[in-house]
Amino acid sequence: MRLLAAYEVDTVFGMAGTMTLELYRGIARTGIRHVQCRNEQGASFMADGYARATGKPGVCTIIGGPGVTNAATGIAQAYCDSQPMLVLSGASPAPTQGKGWGAIHELADQAAVTAGFTAFSAMVRYPDELPELIARAYAVFRGSRPRPVHLSLPRDVLPAPVEAQWKTRRAPSLPMPDPAAIDEAADRLARAKRPLILVGGGAVGTRKPLTDIAERIGAPVLASNAGKGILPDSHPLSLGCSVLQEATKQALADADVVLLVGSEVAAGDHFLAKLEIAGDIIRIDIDPTELTSMYSAAVPIQADARAAMLALASALASRKPAAQRSQGESRVREILARNAAKMTSLERLHARVWKILRPALPADAIVMGDATQIVYTGTFAMPMEMERCWYYSGNYCALGPALPMAIGAKIGAPHRPVIAVAGDGGIMFTVSELATAAEERLALPVIVWNNDALQAIVEGMDERHIPRIGVEPRSPDFLRLAESLGCHATRAASAEHLTQSVREALIADRPTLIEVRQDSLWLSL
Repeated sequence: MRLLAAYEVDTVFGMAGTMTLELYRGIARTGIRHVQCRNEQGASFMADGYARATGKPGVCTIIGGPGVTNAATGIAQAYCDSQPMLVLSGASPAPTQGKGWGAIHELADQAAVTAGFTAFSAMVRYPDELPELIARAYAVFRGSRPRPVHLSLPRDVLPAPVEAQWKTRRAPSLPMPDPAAIDEAADRLARAKRPLILVGGGAVGTRKPLTDIAERIGAPVLASNAGKGILPDSHPLSLGCSVLQEATKQALADADVVLLVGSEVAAGDHFLAKLEIAGDIIRIDIDPTELTSMYSAAVPIQADARAAMLALASALASRKPAAQRSQGESRVREILARNAAKMTSLERLHARVWKILRPALPADAIVMGDATQIVYTGTFAMPMEMERCWYYSGNYCALGPALPMAIGAKIGAPHRPVIAVAGDGGIMFTVSELATAAEERLALPVIVWNNDALQAIVEGMDERHIPRIGVEPRSPDFLRLAESLGCHATRAASAEHLTQSVREALIADRPTLIEVRQDSLWLSL
């Protein structure tokens, strides 16, 4: 824990157990803040939310066996969304591993359990292995595509004494772009007649060069969920995160050159097996495997996105583009108008809620969304002017992350407003973490969109003429449940009441659950 403190770890999320007691001795000695979850799944989601809000690795401390399998969903989500997370778990005693003796919390090969959704997973056999393993983890976090790392600490290894004082090790620098590839990319973009730019989470921090490039070549800018807000939605070249909508998909298909920056173009953003991109792709990514994926690049550039975009903006400054900014802005207006005209009645209902919420939230408010229809609509209906404000994991698409991720974000960035939005089905996966939020006295609005169903699955069954089985669970009294866990609670009775409830919740002395029923009469007026 002293070593982690030297790496600037100030908070861990977790639950103590008999096999991790010595970790907690270290937590007490270093003064690292410990946030007690109610389930290890909550701990991994909180660590994920902390990482997204701060840019630093989220850390969770959990027991082995059931602690690891409980936390697996949050770890896997962080892996899919390229978030840095350090998972420190206990493990059964080293001599028992793989023997099948029935040791407490035994897994036959615990490191293998998480190997498929971590950058690496290691079983620590000797204390002196830790400095190198933690340095290797921070090399992943700071010098490459960030992803979780899991270190298993056997209960007989943790108490072992250490002679030398452990020290941090310097992480490698981020990769820089190939100048020849930058020149080729600049030539292609300058010649493009219908260019388009698509940015993902890897492009966070590139607003200035992105704006320069887009304005110079007249390129509409489309964002994934993770890239939402890098270019403000109010910018006349911004298509926002509208890839779910048909006119935007068509514009992407019609582009002759697509600059794709820091995105794997996950199906969770567009709900298709593969987007149609007929034009040449210029692809900037830190991960070489992405450069040879299904969206293969005519010009692959393996580099840190910020360095590559700065170099590309500089290279374009001396070239005369074929397309003009006015042409790009006209295309954006046409595309957005066509998208608006094609919205369904349910999407319009959702959009009305987002329109009510937007002025109630400061520009830097963080919205943590669950896998629920209102959040799907929010990807294009909730405007964002800043990056690192909108989070919804459409890729892994787990139910339940919004609440614990919002807790982690609020603890990591206490000066920023944070709000969670979940459906009545999703909130039940992690509702116990309301007790954690109340214990931490977090001013956290938790909006529960209640339609008394797993509605997207209901619609899928209805379309296929399948009887509705297991998709209409009975909801609890959310207000009484929240109050019993130490929270404020209310049910929105009007647009004005929803707005006022959110504003009051942002300055309250504890979390506030705000139920919004889809069948409310005031929503349909």
